[in-house]
Amino acid sequence: MRTIQMTLDDNLVNAVDRVSKALTENKEIKMDTRQLIETYHNAWTTGDFVTARRCLADNLDFKGSIDKFQKADDFITALKGFQSMLRGVRLLKSYFDQNGAALLYDCDTVTPAGVIRTSEFFSADNGKITEIRLVFDASELRKLMGPK
Repeated sequence: MRTIQMTLDDNLVNAVDRVSKALTENKEIKMDTRQLIETYHNAWTTGDFVTARRCLADNLDFKGSIDKFQKADDFITALKGFQSMLRGVRLLKSYFDQNGAALLYDCDTVTPAGVIRTSEFFSADNGKITEIRLVFDASELRKLMGPK
């Protein structure tokens, strides 16, 4: 039993090492939808925006409760600002299918908005996230932002 467990652990470590190496070398890697969405979510919530960006199609279609973006680079710039306001993110539920996913999570912010319950819906194609719809109560954040 110990030999089997070690082999499984070794295989997992090797797989993670291969993905990390490919990302470091700026190589494209093929992931299934679940791997893609989980990689993206874990990356942005830990501040790894290089990995998060690599998960997104260049022409990402993003619509959220506050902003809209048609380019992944513009979206990542805004996401960096939001992530800097977080104490942490707690994933509550997730659903995955072949071409998309839905995540429900709490964003614990350092702002008076406090904890923001968030729903995020993804579409993916050819190993990239092509569309994100982000739904949350933005009323407290809008107050902090002031008039546009």
